[in-house]
Amino acid sequence: MDADTARLDTSERERLLNSLETAITGVENFSQRRGGIERLSPPSPDFDTGQPRHGPTAVSRFEPIDARSRDFLVPNEAYPTSEIQVVEVRSSSRVPLVLSTVAVLFTGAALGLSYYHEPLARLSGQAGLSARPGEVRDVAPPPASEAPAPAAPKPPGLPKPGNYGVYALNGDTLSELSLVMERAPDKRIAMSTPIGEPSRTRIADGRVRFILFRRDLVGNAPERIDVRVVARVVRALKFDSKGKPNFTSVPDSWNIRNISHELRVRPVPENPEMLLVQSENPDFELSPGRYVLVLKDQPYDFTVEGKITDAAQCLERTDAMNGSFYSECQKP
Repeated sequence: MDADTARLDTSERERLLNSLETAITGVENFSQRRGGIERLSPPSPDFDTGQPRHGPTAVSRFEPIDARSRDFLVPNEAYPTSEIQVVEVRSSSRVPLVLSTVAVLFTGAALGLSYYHEPLARLSGQAGLSARPGEVRDVAPPPASEAPAPAAPKPPGLPKPGNYGVYALNGDTLSELSLVMERAPDKRIAMSTPIGEPSRTRIADGRVRFILFRRDLVGNAPERIDVRVVARVVRALKFDSKGKPNFTSVPDSWNIRNISHELRVRPVPENPEMLLVQSENPDFELSPGRYVLVLKDQPYDFTVEGKITDAAQCLERTDAMNGSFYSECQKP
């Protein structure tokens, strides 16, 4: 109901109300006029029927008519030379038509009043329904609509890389990650083969997210991605020919470990080719050290700057006759 009335402006509502009141007034006037009976006026004395009169017998007379029968006085054409007969014409065919018309008018008025009862009641204080059409009415201005609440500011979108690739997002800084030629081993393998090149991408701190901008991931993206620790081998234990142990420093040697942090992959609504990779823990932060983001067994390398305090980032290697063995540093 409110939705129908809200679509009508003030002038349309005024016109509708005036039309409805006019219809009701017409019905009332018609009902009052029904009490009077329409009669034919008696012929004037100079009325000439074209026929000779027959003395006193040719007297035109009228009899009173019952108002309820709605009879009419008409000349009797069958006897033109005789007196004008009183002919009762029962309005048997006209009464139903009049009653049907009145019923239709009242039905329409009742339906209109019931349909617009609430809008009319609400508008009565504004449009002055008690005044008749044509009268000057003081129409109160409609209340000013409340101003819409300001929309919440939209969070800033993610920066879009200029080229396809894998990127680390630290604050507003976007850094592309380099692919390591060594494949990431299965998690069941503790250490990978040594990596002899230092990391080329350095991140200011460990509060980092990742953006994957690759066409091959559209509709084929993984649900989770691991960030695995890449530990540096700081020294090696060797034995000389006499079996005496000897510690030597190891330059530029790293190994991918099976220690990992699981991150969740989320779509970026603004671009279907972009994916956001971040931890489900809002307080997640990587400690200083070297890591790889493993995407389909391909490691993408980066280093978080800072003093290394995590023992998982430091390794010692023992070279024996039957192979090499690794252990964490006692003091990183």
